Amino acid sequence: MTPAETLSQAAPLAQRIEASLPQTQCGACAHPGCAPFAAALAAGEAPVDACAPGGPALARRLADLIGQPYAPTLAEFLAPIPPPLVARIREADCIGCTKCIAPCPTDAILGAGRQLHGILDADCTGCGLCLPPCPVDCIDLESSGRPDWPASDSVAARAIADGAPLTACTRCGACDLSCPSKLAPRALATALRELDTVAAEVLGLARCTECRACDGVCPVNIPLTAHFTHGKALLRARDDMATQATHAVERQHARRQRQARALSTTAVALVATPSDRAQAQAGVTAALARARARRAP
Repeated sequence: MTPAETLSQAAPLAQRIEASLPQTQCGACAHPGCAPFAAALAAGEAPVDACAPGGPALARRLADLIGQPYAPTLAEFLAPIPPPLVARIREADCIGCTKCIAPCPTDAILGAGRQLHGILDADCTGCGLCLPPCPVDCIDLESSGRPDWPASDSVAARAIADGAPLTACTRCGACDLSCPSKLAPRALATALRELDTVAAEVLGLARCTECRACDGVCPVNIPLTAHFTHGKALLRARDDMATQATHAVERQHARRQRQARALSTTAVALVATPSDRAQAQAGVTAALARARARRAP
């Protein structure tokens, strides 16, 4: 179940939209973060397909939330979710300037002045916000490598691309009768083709054993099983993205708490009364004496 599905339907639309987003805070949607994009989408001021990390699969879910039709193309169906990215620092080029640390919304970059920086892969959302401030352009975004995610070059995707389309179906019903799991293969494949993951789950995608019985009886040779294999990868990717989004929110919250503590500590240091007034006064006197000595002719 996605985060959006755990929210009450009575929750504000913008809140339900935000709960569906990947929480990368990357700004690729032309808004400064996921919350502003959610508010804009709820107000009808942003397109459903503006979230690059979420891809067409997220666009379909957002369209459902706001009651807008969305028909994915074949290319969008075959690669519904872009591969997740992670930032990499080229060690030979890093000068330790620390300028990439502050923009990171999840505190995923470690380092200090004039020291080589590092990136925590588990916390990096691949947002790319660390790239612009780097003065030596030593940060790259690379695919984190998820072979279990749907991809347009997978065996199943190639079979779908090269095989007969779902529109060639004659509605003969042979696939329904052949399924040992009592599924409705054509309806299930259609839901997946439309990136309707909720309908696919309701129709029992998880019960499909990929036995290929439906393929064997299809008179027009639609690669139904390939649709189911590809669909299962889509659901895995969707659930992985939801888990990653939850982790990103936790890291962002921890970052805000750290910043608040840092501000509080700084404020206390500026206004706190010294524990030893005599020692503090002696230090001030010595500093003034040094300053006068520097100014003396």
